Amino acid sequence: MEVNRADAITPIEMTNTTGTKLNDLNEYCLLEIFSCTSLTPIDLCSLAETCKRFQQITQRVCAKDFDISRSSDRLRVRCTFKSMEYSKSYREHNVERILANFGHCLSTLSIGEGNQFVVNLVGKYCGDVTLKRLEIRRMTYVEGLRLQLKSLFQRLLALSIIDCHLLAASSYFNCDSLIELEIVDSTGCIAILNNDFPNLKRFTLRYHTMWPGRDGYYVTGVVSRFIGRHKLRVLHLDSMSVCLSEDLLDLILNSEELEELTLQSLKRERSLDVLNQKNLSSFRKLNVDITFDNYNHISALLQASTSLETIEITFVNTIPIRVFDVLSQQQHLRELTLNYYSFERIQWSILAQIRKLTLFTPRNAFGADLINIVSQLTNLEEFEFEDYWDRDEFVLAEGDFDRIVKIVERRPNVLTLKCRHRFTLSENCDRGKKVKLIKIN
Repeated sequence: MEVNRADAITPIEMTNTTGTKLNDLNEYCLLEIFSCTSLTPIDLCSLAETCKRFQQITQRVCAKDFDISRSSDRLRVRCTFKSMEYSKSYREHNVERILANFGHCLSTLSIGEGNQFVVNLVGKYCGDVTLKRLEIRRMTYVEGLRLQLKSLFQRLLALSIIDCHLLAASSYFNCDSLIELEIVDSTGCIAILNNDFPNLKRFTLRYHTMWPGRDGYYVTGVVSRFIGRHKLRVLHLDSMSVCLSEDLLDLILNSEELEELTLQSLKRERSLDVLNQKNLSSFRKLNVDITFDNYNHISALLQASTSLETIEITFVNTIPIRVFDVLSQQQHLRELTLNYYSFERIQWSILAQIRKLTLFTPRNAFGADLINIVSQLTNLEEFEFEDYWDRDEFVLAEGDFDRIVKIVERRPNVLTLKCRHRFTLSENCDRGKKVKLIKIN
């Protein structure tokens, strides 16, 4: 009997026998899915608004750093999550949606060029518990923001004020929890420096023009008194409005807590005598510029700092070779960064204690210098070189690379060469097991 093929074939039923829907997955699977880089902040909002479980998981994976500012389109707001490398302009209702879901999870918030709508959202949704770092940029009325976000300011650990205007009358900043304060190119900032922050440990002042209507020595006095009232561990002064005065340097040299110091672009007090050397055993990191005017002062500071591990120097006019004799005496020095045009005259062998070297120079044909430096710095483990000019690649001849490999192969340590531009020898780097080539972003 012949069987009808049409009758013999039974269609397969399309059934879900595993029962694995999205909400059936365990927490680890959902974390992996919700962490996908293809999901936008609005996608995460949609998930968070689905159920309480999804809300809790999306709040764990959402970015904790948020930058919000008015975009060129006045109907939209630019939102940036730095850790997600995600930036997009949204209409106001979507901005509120993001902050409503994730504002209380943020640890870092940047506000720039915002209107009252943005400030209202921040006050409503951000930082009742977790917000610790606040950056304010290009605001003309910081006092209004401070008053509206009063409770937020009281809990802040870090505050950055960049390119803003502070009214002189706005003298009281209640930020008793503040550990880090940064002021950059902002007028009226003396109002802040008249405050006391009992827990402040890090202070940065950057200003590359004179404050309008203020004398440099008066500004220096305000800055000096502010530094003197706080037990700072990190001090960065990069400001033409501040004078490198004897009182300021003496204050720094007598600090018992200071571990990291930056002195850049300060005005020069030409009548300043060389200071007596003192033992600054607490210093670990120093960043200075050296000119004809301040060489003696910086040299004295280097000699007084006996425990320096990291030094960065910018040579403004020319390289005083004598400074390398001072550097050679730094027995704990391991990281050195130099900014100048040419380093041909340096006797690198006296700096054999260096483990990491970074050079900023506009020279592109750098192969011979590389060989010279690597051969003399016998303990070098990392060498980073930066080109001032915007070039696509770093010229390193194959023969020069081979010579560097032969030098390093006789040493116990591996050498990593870093550059922000593409190496022409990147396809050959596997030949040198002791030399690694890395292009940094």
